[in-house]
Amino acid sequence: MWGWMSGRPQQCLKIGVESVAWAEIEWGWRGRRGHRCMTSPLPEGTVKPSPAEPNLTQLASLEAKIQSLAGPSHDVRILGQTVVANRPRPVTLLLPDAAVRAVVMHLDQLPDRVEEREALIRWRFGQEQLFPLAGTTIVSQVFSGGPGTTGSPQSVLAVAIHHSVLSQYESVCENVGLVPHDVGLTSLRLFDLWSKIAGRSRRAEEDLLWVSLGDRALTTMVFQRGRLLFYRCKLLTADALSGTDTGLQKIADECAASLEMCQQRHPAVAVKHAVLCADDLVTLHDLLEEQLALSVETLGWDDVDARRWGSRDDRQGVASLAALAGVL
Repeated sequence: MWGWMSGRPQQCLKIGVESVAWAEIEWGWRGRRGHRCMTSPLPEGTVKPSPAEPNLTQLASLEAKIQSLAGPSHDVRILGQTVVANRPRPVTLLLPDAAVRAVVMHLDQLPDRVEEREALIRWRFGQEQLFPLAGTTIVSQVFSGGPGTTGSPQSVLAVAIHHSVLSQYESVCENVGLVPHDVGLTSLRLFDLWSKIAGRSRRAEEDLLWVSLGDRALTTMVFQRGRLLFYRCKLLTADALSGTDTGLQKIADECAASLEMCQQRHPAVAVKHAVLCADDLVTLHDLLEEQLALSVETLGWDDVDARRWGSRDDRQGVASLAALAGVL
């Protein structure tokens, strides 16, 4: 989503509530590309996502965890001589969804120039008084509709992140020799991964409910033929995260509430299909199909294995799957 340097990083760091995950591209001696993914658990309370308050505590412990996954910085050598010692490495940094505020906007026209587009979106934020903009950075992602949506308003997910929040994550990275080149949201990168697997034609042909569970939050998005209509991120209670029948029912109820809120604003949407990305897939998959009367497919490591994008040793849940999505 964001970019401050040229080129695309070959490493991704995902900082979550319960773990940090690392993924990187590796090149074999024949030039064949592979991927390596690792995760490491975090002590309770290390990361507390908030769009307005500092997110990170126990910084020394967090930095040590990241350093153990990323390894040491590398020297730049020419003809056997070190010309740059401990060169910082550019990375894609993924944040918990609940660390930002995100709003869907529908704009009749979007300027081609990035600077003009950002100014327009920031102006719209200010006009609608969605929340205070002082001390925030606003970035956006455009979702183009499929065939038959020509002339419809452009769908934009605008994301506001407070400088105090972003600077904490950036400082932790920089202290271990990493430079955030690209900063994004976990669920959006997972959705991008599903889009690569499903193909643009499928994404653009049907109305879709996206459901992802991670970092103790539920993120739902509703798309109409590829155009984003609705976005919601909700922190979940311990009861909802318990894995019991009652907890799973609460998650299903929240998904139903998201659909209802979307349909109130966009009566023409007719969702028949959902994509679920979560660590506990089977039970929740069946519950969503039964409760919401939807055809539900899942996104998981089996989809990655089928395309040989990661090794079978990489099966470490949604956190490492998101990190892999950051380098694909």
